[in-house]
Amino acid sequence: MWRLIVLAVLLVIVYFLVRSAVRGFFQKRQEVARAQSTGKPSELVQDPICGMFVPKEGAYFIRNADRTHFFCGESCRDIYEKKLSSA
Repeated sequence: MWRLIVLAVLLVIVYFLVRSAVRGFFQKRQEVARAQSTGKPSELVQDPICGMFVPKEGAYFIRNADRTHFFCGESCRDIYEKKLSSA
């Protein structure tokens, strides 16, 4: 009986993990589609950490003095912040 309960709990956990991953994926796609539906093409900017090109509207960014740096994700932005703080 306890095996059935453990299995049920694990299935519930897996369900919520998969559901949140799918929601995040579709939410990002909707944001990109909304940006593309404005009629004008999105300006691409290059991430200074990994070199990836990302649309300026959906990019993570840091304003540093008189310059704005754009990043593909939080991890690249965090790496850049660490480099700034250690310099």
